[in-house]
Amino acid sequence: MQKEVEKGEQMDLIDVNPEHSKEIIKLARQYKKAQVTRVNALVEETKLKQQLLSLIKEEHLQRLEDGTIMFTIDSYKITVTPRDELIKVKDESEAA
Repeated sequence: MQKEVEKGEQMDLIDVNPEHSKEIIKLARQYKKAQVTRVNALVEETKLKQQLLSLIKEEHLQRLEDGTIMFTIDSYKITVTPRDELIKVKDESEAA
């Protein structure tokens, strides 16, 4: 049953789904799940970065002329730059 529409008033919209709505919703759910996983991984990465930086600072390692700390342990080359305490960790045993 359709209600009467006064002049200038919009009629009710018909609920029409796209042709591939099942595939779209499936991918949308997978996308949201991946997004949550990425956000959670970022939180963990940030926490580990702070722990790593704190431990490196405790070592009182000698800085280079530009203030950078750089050292290698096993196959990991670790660099801490002073501008924003950017940490880079590269596993040199992995192919580039």
